[in-house]
Amino acid sequence: MYITKLASDANNDTGRKSAVIQYSLSVPFDISTATKSFTTQLVGDGGSVPQIQLAHAIEFKPDGTKIFVTTNSNPTSVYQYKLTNPWDISTLEYEIRYKVDVAGDTDYTQQVRALAFKPDGTRMFVGERNTGRIREYILTTPFDLTSGVSLGSLSADLRGDDDDMRNIQFHSDGSILYMAGNNATKPL
Repeated sequence: MYITKLASDANNDTGRKSAVIQYSLSVPFDISTATKSFTTQLVGDGGSVPQIQLAHAIEFKPDGTKIFVTTNSNPTSVYQYKLTNPWDISTLEYEIRYKVDVAGDTDYTQQVRALAFKPDGTRMFVGERNTGRIREYILTTPFDLTSGVSLGSLSADLRGDDDDMRNIQFHSDGSILYMAGNNATKPL
């Protein structure tokens, strides 16, 4: 099991460094059996972004060799990392930062909180909290932001269901979208 973490750091002016924590589960899919195995800081490109801040969504390539993380800072982006050993975040290495533009915001200031991939990796979906929209990105090479990405469709405004989107997932056949949020606007 993997989660992103916001870590305060007195040596960091912004105090918003991000990390990924890896947990082992002694019983598969039972979080009550989780034990922390490893924490790794999410580094950026080493130049303008040495450490990413405000990490939120996290997704893996199905074979565990790549990890994707969204961030709302420096600028709003999806970071791609490779894992030398599948599913082992201690082997995480930065590959690329892809700036996302969910709803036409050329300043890249959205609060991106949701990330999902089509099972074959040819489409990436990024959900933005403030506009309630999901942007589709078409990947030239499945699960690879380094080889070419183009804009796909933009969803309708989903804030009528929840105006604080936090996560999205698709049914395995792509026919149903599931959205989680903090502020449901319709009764359940």
